[in-house]
Amino acid sequence: MGILWFKGYTVLEIESLCAERFFNLCANRGIRIHKLYPDGEKCIFTTSIDDYYKLKPIVKKTRPHIKMREKKGFPFMVGGVLKRQFFIAGIILFAAVIMILGRFVWNIRLDGNHMNSDDTLYRYLRENGIAYGTRISEIDCEELEAQIRRDFDNIIWVSAAVHGTSLDIDVRENQDETDYGKVTETTLTTPSDIVSLYDGVVYDIVARSGTPVVKKADAVKKGDVLISGRVVILDEAYQPIKEKNVYADGDVRLLVEFSYNDILDRRYIKKEYSGHSYKSVDIRMFNFTMPFNMYNEKYEYKDVVTNSSNLCLYQDFYLPFGADTTIHKEYTLKESLYTDEEMENILEQNFTYYLQKIEEKGIQIIENNVTISINDEQAQMSGSVYVIESECGREEISIEYN
Repeated sequence: MGILWFKGYTVLEIESLCAERFFNLCANRGIRIHKLYPDGEKCIFTTSIDDYYKLKPIVKKTRPHIKMREKKGFPFMVGGVLKRQFFIAGIILFAAVIMILGRFVWNIRLDGNHMNSDDTLYRYLRENGIAYGTRISEIDCEELEAQIRRDFDNIIWVSAAVHGTSLDIDVRENQDETDYGKVTETTLTTPSDIVSLYDGVVYDIVARSGTPVVKKADAVKKGDVLISGRVVILDEAYQPIKEKNVYADGDVRLLVEFSYNDILDRRYIKKEYSGHSYKSVDIRMFNFTMPFNMYNEKYEYKDVVTNSSNLCLYQDFYLPFGADTTIHKEYTLKESLYTDEEMENILEQNFTYYLQKIEEKGIQIIENNVTISINDEQAQMSGSVYVIESECGREEISIEYN
């Protein structure tokens, strides 16, 4: 059995009814049978690997019910060890690759950007050395936050953090900028006046420091001083003895009229979808892209919608593999005409949106007075919106030297 173990052998079982003829044929063909013994209605025997492959023509001739129980010996033991080693080596290699890939950024998530598009911010990050495949150790999140605030005037708050292999950037944009100009920032110790940013009528005024220049119901123009930072000091007889410049502070609300005018042409270009479309897929691996486009129809006009997905191992641990699925939908351009009812509905929707944007800024709407006029060529909604505006400007007091 020692030599047999080194060569390798199999333990087989065969039904007793057809075993006699089977073993006689084996003996005639020189196939050696070892350890033959009965086991109930079956016979158990052992044969070498070489003799096992010689059994095939005998099995075809006698058609016994034969079954392999075990494989034993040196070849099978070595094969099992090698299989386990390759499996273990594969696990070690996979873990090593994951550890290496985990040192790089493979996903960049943007949130809160409405005025600045994703493409704009992605391009900005690339220009500053941050893109897919950038080493995480090379990214200074605090410096990146300060840099974005410095380079984008309309971004007032930024949070940048690395989670797993994903760089998450959340921004908050200043959407309250108006066309009336920016107020110059001054410190609380700098003498200054509170001035009007609008033409309007004083709704109410409360001065905490400084001298009120206007009162309720006074008409004011843009740039007029509302609360002056010049304070007159009186003596006991209420006679002015000197002036003092202070930081004017207080609350002033103005009744302001906003003019509204929206014009809509009756003729417009309408999209008509043909129903033809095709899908294209781009497979991304690291910084390489492989297109898989079975169809490439030449559409003169088409809508293109792309959905990108990155392979995520778990939570925020992304891998440098992904796919971009793009839908191409064909359409044609056709000149069409709005009906009177359609034009009226569009103008009303635009006006409702305009009022919502005003209210989002915390401005109180008192009244609106608009009308719609429609002719053969266009429709127009115009009129006035009356609001209570509490936003004021500030101007530093110039100090005169004698």
